[in-house]
Amino acid sequence: MTETTTEAARRTGPTTEEIHRTRAGVTVDAPAELVYRTLTDVSGWPLLYPWIAHTEIVEERGTEDLSKFWAVRPGPEGGLRIWQSRRRLHDDTLRMVFEQQGTVGAIRRLGGEWLFVALEGGGCRVESHHWFTTDQDPAITAGELDRHGALQMRTLKAAVEGRERDGRLVLRAERRALRPGTVADVHARLSAALGQVGTAAETAVFGTADTPRPDGSTSSGRIVHIGRAPHTIVVKHLDPPREFALYRRSWRLAQEADGVRVTAERLAVARPETLAADSGGQRRAELLAWLGAGAEHDVREGADRLVG
Repeated sequence: MTETTTEAARRTGPTTEEIHRTRAGVTVDAPAELVYRTLTDVSGWPLLYPWIAHTEIVEERGTEDLSKFWAVRPGPEGGLRIWQSRRRLHDDTLRMVFEQQGTVGAIRRLGGEWLFVALEGGGCRVESHHWFTTDQDPAITAGELDRHGALQMRTLKAAVEGRERDGRLVLRAERRALRPGTVADVHARLSAALGQVGTAAETAVFGTADTPRPDGSTSSGRIVHIGRAPHTIVVKHLDPPREFALYRRSWRLAQEADGVRVTAERLAVARPETLAADSGGQRRAELLAWLGAGAEHDVREGADRLVG
């Protein structure tokens, strides 16, 4: 359930901005600390929230960090929403305070807090309290935040409560290799091999790509390509193979004394029906082997390509 209230206007500079508030909440049948850790683990958001393509912690100092998010907007308007939030974590009280950095769309400013309160009978109550200023009708912005807040809560509840049941649906394969050269050179070669040529420090584009499938076939599907030179590339498949609800490929690059360490990962979430009859685990093992072979290919991607 969500609700919206409006606070009296306050002066924030030469003009007066009216601050509005929204609130969302849900009861989760799990320990408060577990739910808190799940929500505040930014690196896990692409798995927790299907619309998140990538996340990064840009800077970190003590209990405060600056996190960046890339999200695929649902619905017919589509597009990629990119924003940064400064977060302060209070592990002792299970509370997260945040404020979005910069303007995103009609929202000029956005901040608030998340609370995780243990219940006497077990489980916990999760609440999010948001404040915002906006350039459009505040009722429109509040409605968008309410809908998204309710979706966040439902998704968080389902993920935590289904953790043990659905854990086997998460499939991950990782391969590593050492490549000669500098991290910038390797990143450029890899980007070129994936169809992204240029010197931009950051890219985020939609496209299409041929996607191999576990049954040996290949089909063309939509992707979003995110590049963070010189250390990260992410390709999220928006039309994943039918066996998966989520399918993502990523590369992390790190300069070492004797070359560049390339870590390639393939991450997938199997649809429940894919493993419904897999009591012996054979089908899951086959899919993991397929992902592993793909990651082995990815770690060699662009190794022989010359750029420039």
